[in-house]
Amino acid sequence: MPSAETLPPPAEWRRSAGRRVIAAIALLGVVLVLAPLAVAVHSIGAGRFGAGRYCLAVAVIGALVVWMGYETRLRRRTSTQPITHHRGDDGALEIPYSARVYAGYGLITGGLTLLLVLAVIDSVAGGTPGGAYVFGVLALVFGSLPALMATGRFRRGYLRLSPEGLHQRGWTFESFLPWSTVLGVTPRYVGCPIIVVVADEYAPWQRRQFTQLWRQDRLPEVRRKDGKGLVPMIAVPGKFLSVDPTLVYYLLGFYLANPGMRAELATDSAVRRARTLPDR
Repeated sequence: MPSAETLPPPAEWRRSAGRRVIAAIALLGVVLVLAPLAVAVHSIGAGRFGAGRYCLAVAVIGALVVWMGYETRLRRRTSTQPITHHRGDDGALEIPYSARVYAGYGLITGGLTLLLVLAVIDSVAGGTPGGAYVFGVLALVFGSLPALMATGRFRRGYLRLSPEGLHQRGWTFESFLPWSTVLGVTPRYVGCPIIVVVADEYAPWQRRQFTQLWRQDRLPEVRRKDGKGLVPMIAVPGKFLSVDPTLVYYLLGFYLANPGMRAELATDSAVRRARTLPDR
């Protein structure tokens, strides 16, 4: 098997980000960064410091939004160093979600919260309690995400491969499927590469949704053919991973096709395999 950097992606993923994505991110840069920055410079130059600081704050938050667009849509993840051995329980191979994306969510919503709190203060000082009420409600909404992060309900996710099965911790949920119930690993493309692990319709599927707010990801909800329940599955959006999703796709396929090798998932051997993927 080739090295991690030369693994051929599935045919479903063999597409570039495309001109539309690049153009959309560029447009966001103009609208959310350059335009507010120009207005800020003009306002400050004209002595309107209040308007200038708001526009400057919008430009900073807009820059974070553009950065998040780059991280989730354009950035290539070639390093395998984020993959580690999880020593809890009986041990597992851990593939974490992107720390940059997690930080981006916190920085954007935290910045918006501070901006709205400032607007509340200015509204009260300016004698417009109605505006203070509106800005205050919005501050509570955006501030709820940093609060969820602080309590661990919204946290940096991961995918753990253990000898027993697959454990996914998304931003707002967790899910587990035993290897013995997994039927296949399928690549999909819906805005980004997605790895879909499908299990038997009657498999024991342990799942839990931690919050109904800020559900940047959610448990898959595909109805069974008989309409009496959901198909047990794990769906991993490649844009959230800290490593190349192609590598994760091959790893899942390898351990699915080689049950006898799953015992090594409890040891450092799995980490070495993930970082080299030698021919077997």
